Amino acid sequence: MIEKLKKYGFFRYGQIIPGLTIYGQPAPYPVLNERAIRAGAGIMFALGIFAFFQAFYLRDFLYIKIVVVIFFFDFLMKVVVGTKFSPITRLSDLVVRKQQPEYVGAIQKRFAWGIGLMLSGVMLLLLFVFGVQGLPNMIICGICLAFMFMETAFGICVGCKIYSALLAKGILKQQEHKPACAGNVCAITVD
Repeated sequence: MIEKLKKYGFFRYGQIIPGLTIYGQPAPYPVLNERAIRAGAGIMFALGIFAFFQAFYLRDFLYIKIVVVIFFFDFLMKVVVGTKFSPITRLSDLVVRKQQPEYVGAIQKRFAWGIGLMLSGVMLLLLFVFGVQGLPNMIICGICLAFMFMETAFGICVGCKIYSALLAKGILKQQEHKPACAGNVCAITVD
């Protein structure tokens, strides 16, 4: 069953491009288009900042609730089902379709999206299960917005940095090949 679903693009995190080299190194691992990822982060940041200010200044939590559901669903698709089924990824692919792709490793991006899934999941619980509307929401939203801003404005993937640190500490298993990061800055080393 799983193999049949994979045939249709389920559970596929990036694409393997035969013969691809990134920064002079072979890239035989799944990759994603960094330009589309940054565009997606920008779209999410715009939605998130709008909803945040509606909640913070106007105390109107309707938009936050809508955006949290959208974010949770989108991160769930990216992390569990595959990027092909993420609506924001589809939109961002459309936005950057005429630009030359800049490929990066998919594994660290999936880890970063896992952080987004966790934070949006906590927000879902706070808003819809416990009815919390206040400081905890603002802190979590602030963290999410900061991460998205860093990605879209500066190309810094905070989740990827955390992934790299966990690899360095031996908490996560090293990959056979060093996955490339945008601008070759994360330097995930394989011993």
